[in-house]
Amino acid sequence: MTAYYSSTTGAFVRISLEEVAAALHSKYAADGFSSQYTTQTESWNITVPKLQEELRSLLRLHPDAASWPVLLEYPLYRLRRRIDVLILTPAAIVVVELKVGESTFRSADRRQVEEYGLDLRDFHGASAGISIVPVLWCTEAKTTSYVSTIKEADVAEVHCVGGLGLANVLVRVGTSVPTARYEIREWESGQYRPVPTVVDAATTLFAGHGVREIAQADASNLDASANRVVEIIQETKRKRGRSLVFLAGVPGSGKTLAGLQVVHSAVESGVEDQGDIVYLSGNTPLVVVLREALARDEASRRKARGVKPALAEARNSVRTRIQHIIDFLREYLTNDDGSSPHEHVIVFDEAQRAWDEDYGRKKFGRPSSEPKLLLDIMGRHPDWCSIVALVGGGQEINAGENGIAEWGKALRALPNTELEKWCVYGPPDFTVGSDATANLGVGSLSGAADIVVEPDLELTVPLRSFRSPSLSRWVSLVLGGNAPEAATLARELGDYPILVTRSIDLARKWLKVHARGERRFGLVASSGARRLRADGLGVTLNATDGSAIAQWYLNGREDVRSSFALEVPANEYTTQGLELDFVGLCWGGDLVWNGRTWAHRQFRGNSWANVNGDRQRFITNSYRVLMTRGREGLVVWVPQGSTEDPTRKPQQFDETANFLLSCGANRLAEGDA
Repeated sequence: MTAYYSSTTGAFVRISLEEVAAALHSKYAADGFSSQYTTQTESWNITVPKLQEELRSLLRLHPDAASWPVLLEYPLYRLRRRIDVLILTPAAIVVVELKVGESTFRSADRRQVEEYGLDLRDFHGASAGISIVPVLWCTEAKTTSYVSTIKEADVAEVHCVGGLGLANVLVRVGTSVPTARYEIREWESGQYRPVPTVVDAATTLFAGHGVREIAQADASNLDASANRVVEIIQETKRKRGRSLVFLAGVPGSGKTLAGLQVVHSAVESGVEDQGDIVYLSGNTPLVVVLREALARDEASRRKARGVKPALAEARNSVRTRIQHIIDFLREYLTNDDGSSPHEHVIVFDEAQRAWDEDYGRKKFGRPSSEPKLLLDIMGRHPDWCSIVALVGGGQEINAGENGIAEWGKALRALPNTELEKWCVYGPPDFTVGSDATANLGVGSLSGAADIVVEPDLELTVPLRSFRSPSLSRWVSLVLGGNAPEAATLARELGDYPILVTRSIDLARKWLKVHARGERRFGLVASSGARRLRADGLGVTLNATDGSAIAQWYLNGREDVRSSFALEVPANEYTTQGLELDFVGLCWGGDLVWNGRTWAHRQFRGNSWANVNGDRQRFITNSYRVLMTRGREGLVVWVPQGSTEDPTRKPQQFDETANFLLSCGANRLAEGDA
């Protein structure tokens, strides 16, 4: 990844505006923008001379700065933005966001440039361990006195400069004693390997950037997995056959990203040439958020090209690629004439949550499971078809969700003449079960055309918790009641904080303080945590809330409807498949430690009742989902309870909090927030 333009300060102050603008325009067009003459490109005619003026002042104050590299428009594809200016000084990397004509230092602009610095710190290999100084430069504002805030191997607080203040800042920073030295000349060639959220990934991919620009280097098998799936689709099309492909992975390993890449790559490679591949999910919140994020991004990119945004039009266009599974099934099962679907390939996310035949009877009046319906519908194609099933482990959270085993049952229910047409691909042990499939397997499929085991069809690197790939394992140990092993593993969690507090206000304070830049934070709680209402959390974000879900995940800090307000928690149904950077988990009375094991409970009438069987598994998985939503940190609030309320016994919450602490979580004290 390279900047649109790079030079040294000494050379940059002498070059003509026309030469710089030509280079910027060329890279801008090559980066997917059809028009080279937009508001963005015209602004360079103003910003370049101002920057040259400041750098001339820098050279008069500090001639040795002539060799410092200057980079313009450095792309950060995870954020779908570009850094205006980067100046690589011997002591620190200076990140500049330039606001021409702006006289006010707005909080949103501060967060924007701080996020640039955080993004480089976390995802740019050559920036690791280097001090980074974010600068907000508003050309019509007054510059405050500069105080050095360089932090060792970290991002400093945002410094605001106005008018002619940039040169002085650069001198102060560049002549400071470096906290860590780095190879300035090699910095630009360093790899940028971000860990995108599912929203970032979707918008970046659908904007025309490949996953190579947004995938973490350590998760190279994600790229290999998606590519192998596309190859299988190609083989299926060439052989005019049928294929069912299981792509499995632990929570947070990037299954949704892989599925989106398959859709994108199939279009890009020409496998799909008639609009006949679609991403499907039964996760309503995920579909709602992805559609709205893609629509907003498309409208924003249209505006950047000087085209009327038309958000409503953009919303309609994304529906062809991302659909709800119910809508897909309803189209082919209501007034069914037996015709084959338009789509030859479906990518079905969270396929482990496919419902069983009892639910199918209730939903469509047919005693058929969701896998059986999909096999029947796709099997209508006289030429070829492919089903890609993205399967997670231990995330079944509702009745009728039987994991990958339900797919095996559906295959065996097919007539022999139909089963023998299907080639089934899956990761190691997918027939008998593994950690990636919650130890559930498809079972024997002796009548299928072929059973192919592919190591590339298992995602093994947790992406969501990029600061600690061990988080998913730690959560499993905690929910399994294994405190000694959890405590041992907790020491390997590195920079991923897991904190326990008995104060909701302290939890909120910690989230606000530690989520710098544009990192998103929010509260989550189990849908079964019914007695949290006694502590003021009586409403949760539910899967039927429609646009409220998109607003919660996508709107900014100033919007009280967003997650940043820390007022309405999302539950397991509205967080599964999505994520936040920092999570505040509000622990409920539906899962409490009784001194020996977890007690799984359901609130009925006016009291708690213990539950057994599948209901225990669903409650456990609900907390598994909630505890693995945070990419960078988790704070758990365990209520104090009340001696006057038998539904909130203090002892139960005390034992729960103490157990979490015994598992290696740290106590959040007032001074820590």
